[in-house]
Amino acid sequence: MFNRLRQYDVYTKGVDGIQEKTMGGAIITVISVAIVILLFLSELGLYTTTEVVNRMHVDTVPQDAVMRIEVDITFLHEKCADVAMDASDIKGNKDLLSDSNIAAVPVVSDESEGCRLTGTVDVHKVAGVVSFAHAGSLNMFSFSDFLEFNSSHVVHRLSFGPEIPNMVNPLENVHKTVEKNGRYLPSYLSFIIRHLVIVVALYKYGLSIVPTQHTPLYGPPVQTYQYSVTEYTSEPSEEGALSFPGVSFMYEFSPIKVEYVESKPSFLQFVTSTSAIVGGVFAVARIVDSLIYSVSSRKMD
Repeated sequence: MFNRLRQYDVYTKGVDGIQEKTMGGAIITVISVAIVILLFLSELGLYTTTEVVNRMHVDTVPQDAVMRIEVDITFLHEKCADVAMDASDIKGNKDLLSDSNIAAVPVVSDESEGCRLTGTVDVHKVAGVVSFAHAGSLNMFSFSDFLEFNSSHVVHRLSFGPEIPNMVNPLENVHKTVEKNGRYLPSYLSFIIRHLVIVVALYKYGLSIVPTQHTPLYGPPVQTYQYSVTEYTSEPSEEGALSFPGVSFMYEFSPIKVEYVESKPSFLQFVTSTSAIVGGVFAVARIVDSLIYSVSSRKMD
């Protein structure tokens, strides 16, 4: 058995003009090959793995650049004729919906008829607000509209720009329901009304939008926007203060841009690194084998 193992010794020793294979050399050879295989597999894994490098810098995109908002929201208890959408920004632009592509689709259930609004809105890269309220409330507020509008909703999706890998949209499948209860209505309302009407509520979503660029390993860079959200809910207080019912998405932009760059080692780097590993391991193994053989030879003498 030991004689068979000796034949694997690649570190043959010269003894009086002949080459000698030793047990220690064979063991070191086997260990060296195992180490080389493990390190090679590790390098192969690094070569085939795409690394994403994060960078941050000041956003230089001008404010007049156009950003596309993708909206998909359902009002659970309001007909499409009773829901109106509005969009404006801090520059005073009120006609942002002129270039929008919003479709209103009735959603009929056993309990009531709702409305699903889907589509896109093009806005400038400045702070603004997209809001939904009663169709008559945006132009002329009436108390009856106030009591009748139910802002229960489902935000199926709200995004800004194209999607990139590992992107998370905080406002995705978010459900908000206003309960049928009159506990917050003013005391001067009749007992029947206070227990039949739906509590009105204004849902506010504060969005902090971060300009983002994703540079894939192959292909052109993709410009998009990520965001974080803070939720607020305003309901009538016990003292009788009333809130304007509806849903508002208030957004502002971060001055810092985040960039994700995909990268991986080149084939030349892989070959160079692998060659260095093989050469380095066997060089060290040869030194160790020589030391062991030298020490054992002295002991035998």
